[in-house]
Amino acid sequence: MSNSLTPRPGSNQITSLESASVAAYDALEAAGHTDIELEMPHQTRGTWIVPATTATSRCHVHIDPRTGHTRISTATGD
Repeated sequence: MSNSLTPRPGSNQITSLESASVAAYDALEAAGHTDIELEMPHQTRGTWIVPATTATSRCHVHIDPRTGHTRISTATGD
């Protein structure tokens, strides 16, 4: 029986603060953001969360630790 939480060899797994930061920065840059400043990543049970500030917004980058898939959520304000 295999453990579905164990990453497969060659996957884009995110296993450290440094790799989470790199993945978040790359995702923001690919989305066209500039002046990117990252805060300390933290890991929950199912995701890495990396708070960030860019030239135009405040956001969080959510990263799947098993696949490296990223999702950017942007804070909206008045």
